[in-house]
Amino acid sequence: MKTLLLFLAGLVSFVSFAQDGILDTSFGIDGVVITDLENDQDFGSAIVEQADQKLVVAGSTNIGGDFFPLLLRYMPNGTLDTTFGTDGKVIATFLENSSGFGFLLLTDDQKLLSAINTFEGGTETFIITRYSDTGILDSTFGINGIVSIPDIVVSKMMLLADGSILLFSKTSSEVTFTHYFADGSLDLNFGIDGYATSSFSGGFFSTRGLKRDSQNNLYILATRDNNASSDVILMKFLPNGYFDTAFGIDGVVIKTFTAQNQFDNISAGFDITNDEKVVIAGSYGGCIDIGEPALQTYFLRYLNNGMPDNSFGNNGTVLNPVSSFHISQLIVQDNQRLLVSGSIPDCFEASWAISKRYFSGGTVDSSFSSLPLEMFNAETILQADGKIVTLGYSYWFNGPEDIMLARFNNNPLSVSEFETNKLIIYPNPSNGIFTIEREFSEMDNYQITDITGKIIANGELNDTQSQIDLSAAQTGVYFLKTANSVFRLLKN
Repeated sequence: MKTLLLFLAGLVSFVSFAQDGILDTSFGIDGVVITDLENDQDFGSAIVEQADQKLVVAGSTNIGGDFFPLLLRYMPNGTLDTTFGTDGKVIATFLENSSGFGFLLLTDDQKLLSAINTFEGGTETFIITRYSDTGILDSTFGINGIVSIPDIVVSKMMLLADGSILLFSKTSSEVTFTHYFADGSLDLNFGIDGYATSSFSGGFFSTRGLKRDSQNNLYILATRDNNASSDVILMKFLPNGYFDTAFGIDGVVIKTFTAQNQFDNISAGFDITNDEKVVIAGSYGGCIDIGEPALQTYFLRYLNNGMPDNSFGNNGTVLNPVSSFHISQLIVQDNQRLLVSGSIPDCFEASWAISKRYFSGGTVDSSFSSLPLEMFNAETILQADGKIVTLGYSYWFNGPEDIMLARFNNNPLSVSEFETNKLIIYPNPSNGIFTIEREFSEMDNYQITDITGKIIANGELNDTQSQIDLSAAQTGVYFLKTANSVFRLLKN
């Protein structure tokens, strides 16, 4: 009992130093970093965190009237990392007058995959580049670090555990997954000559997300706006890239919402819980007038067979009060609370980026207090230490656009959630030996993964007290996953 009290006291002191949702003043200036490269237009579109907690941003920059794809790397405190590229930046001058890198992924060996939909010779082309950790094109990938794929517009790109690349594209009547090996060559044994194409009669839709579950099944989230309604579309595919016909109706489930008004549009983001349920969050509605957004926020939760989870809200649906919150992204935290990011539009020229946190049942977590920032919200990530980073850019009416980063305090494992799980871990941080105490002795399987999702250990918890030995693992953050919970392990 004494050990438990000491542990909880230490946990409280660890998590209560800063209120969840407020800006992290150790980052940039009062929690915000603004990057202006040449007193011209700079845009951020995607962000990843490396193993050393450095942040890499993909986007574009205007040089002499032409736009070029851009990569920037920041130190953990928000300053540019001068060891990357030239003074912290890499500009892809071979891709002149393009829209900028819209995709960014990080390999296990910390190489950067950035990609762009563009035109080459008047043809729609998808270009993937791979850069080393220092910002140099990796000559072992494609041709001198570049793979050029003609006649395709890619909606989503995913990195698989073996370093290979999966692309998702669509037309009005088909959806396609394409697989490339880690060296950038097409996997001709995937689908038909590298392309797994399925018919889809749903017509036009906007792709909102691509996720993979623990069995390597693939989920695509999409939305569609109709004249008097809006649809949330969830598709499930087998690892081979074809529809899982046992899911929903022939691999698809659709949730339809009645439109709020004639200017109605719908947004959505999603993630997968530790027990393989799919949670979707979004908003639908529109602007009544300047400064008057009317948006219905919603949560949906599905079982992995496509059926609504009836233990969640009303038949798998939670509707929160109409507000001004436009939700674009959802992250399920380790404690299964729902971190949602998006914006508050002014219904004229701008919006304010904001994040909110909800309990796993879809109700607002009032212990999280975040103030909106005047910036376009491009992407939000959850760092390995639990802090939230939002990437975006400033608005034109304040001068040429600048890349903006904001970091917020966030505790991904609160005391209340920790106690509810009936499982105690100490010491944490540890030099590698973690003690697990439980209130029950029934067998419970566990799995330990690193921050990339790579499994480094499996085992069983059989007693009320067990030990896990990570002495041989590198210093860093790991995740202990049991049947009902996920816990963060910090190894010194």
